[in-house]
Amino acid sequence: MNGQKGVTLIELLIAVAIIGILTTIAYPSYQEHVLKSYRNQAMGDLAMIQLEIESNRTNGTAYPSSISPNLCSVCDNSGERYVYGITSTTTSYTLSATKTALQSPDYCDDLTLKSTGETTPANCWK
Repeated sequence: MNGQKGVTLIELLIAVAIIGILTTIAYPSYQEHVLKSYRNQAMGDLAMIQLEIESNRTNGTAYPSSISPNLCSVCDNSGERYVYGITSTTTSYTLSATKTALQSPDYCDDLTLKSTGETTPANCWK
């Protein structure tokens, strides 16, 4: 008797269907985690910029009017997902991370960090 060798078309279609179902479940979750990781990177960058600004202020330097690359050497300065900005006065400042088109599906709005430590949107900084 001749034994069966190989895979039948039905078995192959079932395997492809299972892979398709798993992909449709997993991909949105993956996308959400990617957006969250870039958001967390932006929050970390804002905190590092704040530390450098406060360190410079302690040494007698006024709050900067723009964010320069030397404020944070390890920050993501590419501007691909977030663009960093600062609004400052002589006594306070507000750092911002504005979303770009690549980050627009993220449910969190633009991130801000004030000199008082206040963050908005608060639910995204958790």
